[in-house]
Amino acid sequence: MTGVQTCALPIWARRISARAIDRRIYDIAPPLLTPQEHVAPRIRGPAQVVTLDLAIARDTPALSYVAAFAEPWPGALAVYKIANGQWSEPVTTLTKRAMIGQTLDVLPAGPIGRFDNGASVTIKFGAGQLVSVSDEAALAGRSLMAIRGEDGAWEIFAFARADLVGPATYRLSRLVRGLGGETHLAGRSTPAGAIAVLLDDAVTPLATSIAEIGAPQDYAIGPADLFFDDPLYVRLTATATNLSLRPYAPTHPRARRTPQGVEISFIRRARIHGDAWEIAETPLDETTPAFEADVTTPAGARLLTSTTMLFLYPAAQEIADFGAAQRQLSISIYQRSEIAGQIGRAHV
Repeated sequence: MTGVQTCALPIWARRISARAIDRRIYDIAPPLLTPQEHVAPRIRGPAQVVTLDLAIARDTPALSYVAAFAEPWPGALAVYKIANGQWSEPVTTLTKRAMIGQTLDVLPAGPIGRFDNGASVTIKFGAGQLVSVSDEAALAGRSLMAIRGEDGAWEIFAFARADLVGPATYRLSRLVRGLGGETHLAGRSTPAGAIAVLLDDAVTPLATSIAEIGAPQDYAIGPADLFFDDPLYVRLTATATNLSLRPYAPTHPRARRTPQGVEISFIRRARIHGDAWEIAETPLDETTPAFEADVTTPAGARLLTSTTMLFLYPAAQEIADFGAAQRQLSISIYQRSEIAGQIGRAHV
């Protein structure tokens, strides 16, 4: 009998764990991640503040003006006067941002009494817009700009053309120079880097009292919603002058010899309301007109006075001053101001 042999086989086992999933989730593309642009917060800083000593009569008479620029504009800026370290109530409030800029090239000397078609100046502003105006509007003072020279004096000029040549940068041309009676300022050259301010309603009167003329005054300018000791307040010192009170110099001086002596005539001008064509007579800036003339003599000067636009240099005085009648005289003519004194001057 054949025997059958059996043997035990090993049993192999593997432990498996599983869970059910929705395979559709793997069909969705991963999100496209793009870099996010982060905008820096607009932080307020101290404003750029400029005080202006302008030889021009505006709708609101003033002896000095103030203008400010800031980006972002913080809202109303309060202007405080400081006396002996003590703060007073605000003297004014700046409610609009002024167009304050800096010249990028030289403004050369130019003519007066007519359009300057040869010179131009390029100014970069912090913000704002300019537009060209008609010649009539420029002559009427609708586009006035003030530029400060190296001597600290502000020349006022009007522009007819304003060409945008870059971001907030304009080339001003077809200029009317030396306005406000300051014709001598048109004869200077103003270098690049000079401060320029558009004379619109954002330029606010600062000093208005005659008692403030010649007295340095400390000011603090800053956001009206903050206390005046806040670091955002700008502190500066300004001195008011009588520029806006000075009469214009007489013009068209003439001299002729008569049996009585030398008659000196001229035409007076007016700072206020003197541009109208319809009026019969140029208005008076002063309550009482007063004129003086200095005749240059070997001994110094002979002073002549008059309340009309005519002087007489008597023949007897001429003989006493020179010993004989002269073929040529050097005479300076002034219009006197009740406040500013002997200011306007013409030479013949």
